[in-house]
Amino acid sequence: MESDDRRQYHRWSKEMRVELSELSFSDQRQRMISTRCLNVSAGGLLLESPQFFQTGDKVRVKLFVPRLNRYHPSYFKVFESSTDQNLMAVAEVVRVEERVPFQKYRIGIQFLDVYEDDWQALFRMIQSESGQEPDHQG
Repeated sequence: MESDDRRQYHRWSKEMRVELSELSFSDQRQRMISTRCLNVSAGGLLLESPQFFQTGDKVRVKLFVPRLNRYHPSYFKVFESSTDQNLMAVAEVVRVEERVPFQKYRIGIQFLDVYEDDWQALFRMIQSESGQEPDHQG
């Protein structure tokens, strides 16, 4: 567990597949970038990206989280693939660090808008998987 007092939520070091694109209101379809997160919290993600984003950019995020539905508040056990579960969010780029010039960036994003049940499931999953005591968020 990181002990950075600025963090509101615990970060879980877990690589997961992510798709993101810049949030734009233009008529042109935005290119989706496939990448991975290095760690995740209920507040956002740290990503490794082949594309540069600027601080303040708004992005659409699709985080693929196996077994996410197991932690949903209204989860009903059905036969489903645990690998196809995902969380969709609108987020803001809050930090950018160039790792390999013009090729690889570490990008910190903060969630701005997430479906509440998905957010609750992610929060519960992170607590459970990282051995945290249950918290009464939301």
